[in-house]
Amino acid sequence: MNSNLLSDWLGYINSNRPDEGEFGLERLQKIFTKIVKKPLAKKSIIIGGTNGKGTTVEYLKNLFLNTNYKVGVYTSPHLINFNERIQINGKNIDDERIIEAFKEIESIKEESRLTYFDYATLAAFYIFSQEQLDFVILEIGVGGKYDPVNLINADISIVTNIEMDHEKWLGNSLEEIGSQKAAIFKQGKVAILGSEVMPKSITSKAHEVCSSVYQLGEGFIIQPLKGSWDYSFNGKDLNLKGLSNLSLNSESAACALTAFKLLSKRDANYKEVITGTYLKGRCEVVDNFVLDVSHNPASVKNLIIFLQNNYKNQKFNAIFSSMSDKDIVSIIQEISDLISEWSVCVIDDDRFNITNQELLIKDLTKKQATVYDSVYSAVKKGYDEGTPQVVFGSFITVSEAYKAIDKIKNNSSEKN
Repeated sequence: MNSNLLSDWLGYINSNRPDEGEFGLERLQKIFTKIVKKPLAKKSIIIGGTNGKGTTVEYLKNLFLNTNYKVGVYTSPHLINFNERIQINGKNIDDERIIEAFKEIESIKEESRLTYFDYATLAAFYIFSQEQLDFVILEIGVGGKYDPVNLINADISIVTNIEMDHEKWLGNSLEEIGSQKAAIFKQGKVAILGSEVMPKSITSKAHEVCSSVYQLGEGFIIQPLKGSWDYSFNGKDLNLKGLSNLSLNSESAACALTAFKLLSKRDANYKEVITGTYLKGRCEVVDNFVLDVSHNPASVKNLIIFLQNNYKNQKFNAIFSSMSDKDIVSIIQEISDLISEWSVCVIDDDRFNITNQELLIKDLTKKQATVYDSVYSAVKKGYDEGTPQVVFGSFITVSEAYKAIDKIKNNSSEKN
């Protein structure tokens, strides 16, 4: 593969998936050792969990940038462009450097077959190792035990929370899922747990292998107030009062504040960073649309809180499509009271079963559910009507909605 087009490379790395028996970190260790000649950064942070990972990454990145550190960030999935996954100092890496990394991986992988996520992660490692970073923040994709990010012996491992999701791969109970995610804790290093209630498989492993464990409600505390919240981390003499309620969740902000205080002696402008942090696709308002990548019951609950706090007694049209392996019944039931009618969108991906979603919505809610041949069609109708719309169900659904809104606006400006 010798193309100099990123689109060609992305098609290629998505086409040669390993067999199920080939998964595991052992097959990547040899490639990792060859491709990463220097440490990724002076200090590294891995962030796993079910929900709030990307939000925690964003808060922590902004705290580091506010205090003039050089920081690399690796996240997944992306919303619009692959380059979003690999950032240095808040800027996406350009196509050329990503292609260079892919070519390097290809030249040394020999007969190994790698997943799309393997290529992406190894490319990020290759790029970061050339940059002399102060900090690198790495988001786990699914699980933790077999995730290529887990090749890094991180100084701090954060688990935001444990909820039911990806049961096919991780297990059918919180304890099983927790066991997979607990594998990111490193011997003699630090663990941060972002929920007051965690499965025993998480807390036991953290205390077994880590030198220090900080858990929400114990090591650091959030105090919800009317219209604001307080954060305290007395072990490091950090007390913040009257932080504004956020479209992003306060638990993620608290995890980031705790990690920052453990890693840095510099003082950030904490309130400015926390209140100013924004993440595309997380309760984002664009015209008459609220766009949110929530795709499991727990993340939908966060979306509901945002809608109730910001749109009193408002009903929405839902522009919705979710992957078939998600708990679609619970997702629909959670948010049904806020939805007046549903627009169910066809997505060209075998992981989506639109007919099943339409039937479930009609059966569970007794409300109108209209199938649209694309996200664009549903967004165009919602845009023209100007009525409140909420887009959710998957990263792909929200990504297509952003593209649709941009296209509609561009077409409108050209006509004018």
